Amino acid sequence: MLYAGLGGGIVSGKTYEELFAAGVPRKWRYEALVDFLATGTCVFPGGKTFFEGVFEVPPGHDLFVSEGSASVVEREPLPEASGELGEETLPLLRDLLEEALGDGLETAALCLSGGLDSSSLAAAWAKRGTPRCFVYGPPGAPDRERALEAAKSLGIDPVLLEPDGPAKLDELKELFRILEIPVHIPGAPLPQFRLIRAMAGDGVKTVLSGQGGDELLCGYPWHFPLAMKKLRSGDPEAAARLEALHEKNPPFGPIELRMTRRCFTRTSSWVVLNDGGACAALGLSHEEAAEREGVRFFGADLDDWDALRRHGLTRRSLRYLLHYDYHLARHFRVEGRAPMLSADVVDLVSRFRLNFLYGEGLLKYPLRLLFPELPESIRFEARKTGFWHNGPSLPDFRGEVRRMLETTILGDLVIRPEKEPHYSQDQGDYANR
Repeated sequence: MLYAGLGGGIVSGKTYEELFAAGVPRKWRYEALVDFLATGTCVFPGGKTFFEGVFEVPPGHDLFVSEGSASVVEREPLPEASGELGEETLPLLRDLLEEALGDGLETAALCLSGGLDSSSLAAAWAKRGTPRCFVYGPPGAPDRERALEAAKSLGIDPVLLEPDGPAKLDELKELFRILEIPVHIPGAPLPQFRLIRAMAGDGVKTVLSGQGGDELLCGYPWHFPLAMKKLRSGDPEAAARLEALHEKNPPFGPIELRMTRRCFTRTSSWVVLNDGGACAALGLSHEEAAEREGVRFFGADLDDWDALRRHGLTRRSLRYLLHYDYHLARHFRVEGRAPMLSADVVDLVSRFRLNFLYGEGLLKYPLRLLFPELPESIRFEARKTGFWHNGPSLPDFRGEVRRMLETTILGDLVIRPEKEPHYSQDQGDYANR
C-alpha cells in the first residue's frame, strides 16, 4: 500500500501509477536516487520511497487516515525469538504449513525451485492432493535437477520452463515497468517474471512460492555466526560443536562466505561490495556513502542475532522481494501467496531454540527434518542456491541505458564532466565544484 498527501487530503493506492493517475506529482526523490545509485539501497526509513512525498506502508502494518492526516500502525508486532521449542513441534509445523497453503488449490501452482523452502511446500501440498508445480531453468542446471528430483519423489509431473537465450532489452523494460522501482540486481526478478507469466498463461489463478523462508528461519549464511555468538553465551559447548560441523559443510566457499557475512552485517562492507563506480561519479567517498541515512537503514551495522533477524524480516531483502512478487502477480492478474509468512507459522518458528534452528551445523535445520519423503540430497544440501543461479544472461545494454538516461534528470551524469561532479545535500541538486 502506498499513500501521499494531495490537496489537503490523503490519496492511497496499490501502485505508484494509481497515485500518479490521481494527481500526485511524479517526482523522483534525489536522496533515494543517490542511495540507490551508490549502493543499491532500495528500502528507506520512515516509509519513504523513490518518489517525493510518496510513502509505503510496510508489510504487517495498517494505514489510518483521519482529517487529512495519515498514520501507519504495526498490526501485530513481530514475535520475539524466545528459544523455547525444539523438535517436538515438527508435527505442528507440518500442519501449519498445510493450512497456510490456503484454499482454491485446484487453480493454484507452486514455483518449485529445488530449494528447501519450495520443496517443503510441495511436500505439504502433497498431503492435501496432487501439487501443480512449475520448474524453471536450463537443462542440467543444479536447481532444476533438484526440483525435478523433488517432484519425482512426490509423484508430481511438473511444467518445465526453459530460458530462451539471453534476456532481451524489451523484456527487461517490461519487467522494470511492472516493478515500478529500480532493481539493483537486474537479472534477479527475471525467472519469477517468466514463471508467473507462463503460469497466468496456463490458467493459474494463485501462485505460491517459498518466499520468506530464509528470513523466517534465519537461514542466510550471515545469520549463523551471530546465532552462535548468542548461543555461546549460554551453551558454549553446543556452539563450538555446531560451528565445527558448519565449517565442514559450509553454504558457500570460504571467500564468498566471508564477503557475504561482512556485506550483510556492516554498512561499510555493503557500500564497498555494491559500488559499481557510481560513488566516484557522484563525488562520494565510500565513507560518506556509508553515513547516508538511507544506506545506514538498509545496510545496517549489526552485531546481534536478534537485531539481524528483525532487520531481515522488516527492513532489507524481504521488503523488496515481496514488492517484486506483489507487482508481478498483480500485473498478470493472479494472487500471490507466501505460506512461509503465515502469522501462525511465524509465531511458531520464532520460538525455536538456536540449537534446533541450526542443528548439525546446518541452516534451516527444522525444514530438513520436516518432510522425510523428500530426497536427502535436497533435505541435506548445504550449499545455498536459488532461482538467480538459473537466470538468463543479460545483454550489453549500456548504449541503450545511456540513451535513456540522457532524457531523464540524470542526464548530466551520463557523460563524465571534466571536473568531478559533487552531490550537494544543501542544494538538493547535482552540481560541479
